[in-house]
Amino acid sequence: MPKKKTYYFISVFFIVFLTIAGINVRAHPPDDMSLEYNSSTNTLKVSISHVVSDNTSHYVDSVVVRVNESIDQTESYTSQPDLVNFSYEYTVITNNGSTIQVTATCSQGGSITRTLGGESTPTDGTIPGYIGLYLVLVVSVITLLTIIRKKLKRI
Repeated sequence: MPKKKTYYFISVFFIVFLTIAGINVRAHPPDDMSLEYNSSTNTLKVSISHVVSDNTSHYVDSVVVRVNESIDQTESYTSQPDLVNFSYEYTVITNNGSTIQVTATCSQGGSITRTLGGESTPTDGTIPGYIGLYLVLVVSVITLLTIIRKKLKRI
């Protein structure tokens, strides 16, 4: 096999490998979460969106329910019911005017917090810097392709 083809196949393999590895390795907090509370049944429905490829190794591993800033319940899980969207229900006793805050934490890092009727708040468990990682990856691939192209021109 000529050297040009060998360099070309190695380059393509390397680019595909880096792309797939970057997508699968990335840990991320749940994408979204919504809360619904039924005061007549004291039922809190927590709907979570967390897109994963394997729900037994990358999943929402804990959900903490706080009522008026005091921990009411902590539930731990070993997998998530679905690869994308799922819901959990909890019995929560509240008084009029109580606030309910729920934090869902990913098994591989990061969390999302919602307050009933409020906005999400960043937590210490979030994983920053993936945009920077992808930027470094893209620059590295472009540099590699430029070097390989120059070597192929010399051959």
